[in-house]
Amino acid sequence: MLHKTLYFLAALSAIVAPTVAEVHGEGDEGTIMGPVAFLWPENRPWSAAEDNTAPCGSASGPTNRTDFPLIGGAVALSIADDAWNVEFRIAYGNDPKSQGDFQTFVSAKISEIEAGHQCYKAPTISTVASGSNATIQLEYWSNDSGRNESFFACADVTLVSATAFTESIPCFNVTASEFEAPQTTETVVSQPPEQTSTPVTAPADTGLTSGQKAGIAVGSIIGASLIIGIAAFFALRKRTQPADNEAAPYMAQTKAAHSVESVPRQ
Repeated sequence: MLHKTLYFLAALSAIVAPTVAEVHGEGDEGTIMGPVAFLWPENRPWSAAEDNTAPCGSASGPTNRTDFPLIGGAVALSIADDAWNVEFRIAYGNDPKSQGDFQTFVSAKISEIEAGHQCYKAPTISTVASGSNATIQLEYWSNDSGRNESFFACADVTLVSATAFTESIPCFNVTASEFEAPQTTETVVSQPPEQTSTPVTAPADTGLTSGQKAGIAVGSIIGASLIIGIAAFFALRKRTQPADNEAAPYMAQTKAAHSVESVPRQ
């Protein structure tokens, strides 16, 4: 029993641990994404030469469209570095070309985000019909090579009714400074963090890289899972000990009887 339990915990660690480096996008910044990117809906192809250029920070137009529900939608971000003054906008149509094509999607600015993942609830879309195309824009500020700059990213979608929407939105929040271990095994969609319309300046350096901070947060999940598994094993082991103790005298008597005379097998 002990061997099987420890094997399970080791396997769990081996499966989950590789995702720590991937979950917050640390290794992706500057290769396939900027400091922040859409986790969902799918981001347009990233370009280092274009990511500071409005409206979409990409040299590519719409290529892949994600179904997006008119009711109950959300936008999820993969965050590789600290960012601030985050805004979401939306443009209805096939291929918006200018900043003027977009209108506010999430009503207030998000003052600051840390490395990790963040998910934000989308408002109900009532001005267009199911089947319409749209583009969701992300604009934010971050530090690039020692300079504070604005960045852009876009996700192209097809709007569908809630009943026609069949995807599962990866909506969860994990940051280094605001992490709480889950209280139950149920899947909980976290509410968006508190928002403010007041712009802020770049966060002060804490001595840790953004990737390290996000790694700490995700690593806490792994550690909590392993601790819970070990505790459950020892609790189960303790419950089975009384039964083992009751069986011990019977086994001793049986062994003694066999040593006195040969007992034929039944």
